[in-house]
Amino acid sequence: MRFRLTRLMMWMGLAAAATYFFDPDRGEQRRKDMRKKFDRMRKAGEKAKTSLSP
Repeated sequence: MRFRLTRLMMWMGLAAAATYFFDPDRGEQRRKDMRKKFDRMRKAGEKAKTSLSP
């Protein structure tokens, strides 16, 4: 029973995320913003790796 509820909650979360990102009006801008954030995080991670290397 507990696993059914967990699975249901997971699918509800995935559906909400899909609705958020694939919204016809604002979805494209949200996806662009998310890509920019990932790029910034990747660059910060690479910078941190190079600064820690001897």
